Amino acid sequence: MVVAVPPPQKPTVLTAAVLVATFLVAAFLVADVLVADVLAADILAADVVGAAGLPAPPGLPAPGLPAAGLPAELRPLAEALIKHGFRIRLAPPPSRGSYGEFVQRSRTLWIAPLSFELGIGKQVFLHEATHAVQSCPQGVLTPVGWTLPLAPVVSREISGILTTNYHHGNQVVEQEAFALQGQADASIRLLRALATRCKVKGGNQAANKGVNRKAGGTK
Repeated sequence: MVVAVPPPQKPTVLTAAVLVATFLVAAFLVADVLVADVLAADILAADVVGAAGLPAPPGLPAPGLPAAGLPAELRPLAEALIKHGFRIRLAPPPSRGSYGEFVQRSRTLWIAPLSFELGIGKQVFLHEATHAVQSCPQGVLTPVGWTLPLAPVVSREISGILTTNYHHGNQVVEQEAFALQGQADASIRLLRALATRCKVKGGNQAANKGVNRKAGGTK
């Protein structure tokens, strides 16, 4: 199973996207939660589809680097994921036009470097890390079961994204991932869930070396 963060199906005019983003940010700030954490990838997608192969500018994660190539605030979670047998690839995901993707078969989190340039890299990483945790302990994505606060406008927007872009069978796990990626304590929640749901894998050295290896043909 491949779980990806997709661009919207219909192009969005930049001006309209800015207006929508402005409205959502204002509404979300009232609830003391930043809406960009949840929806930025979808709002901006229409303007950057096809550009995922661009090199990361100075100061941003370089393609192919493991946890050390991520922002400092994400490294503890990334290192914990690697310790539990997951792989991290900072490179354009296999699914064209996606900012992030979790490939369940190879236990690989793909994060497009472009997402950091757009300011949504943290949210994309947290989204895919949620799917990694959801894949434990049996290798099948199941909800962790968090009860997460969401402003009504954000809840409605997530519902719209799920209806438009996701198969019915994936909507429960996707809803949880979208809801968690905007939470201030998302990394802490994921670290706790990782420790309780996922076993530490033997051969961690091989997993770390495999972070930079290209997972050809895995979808």
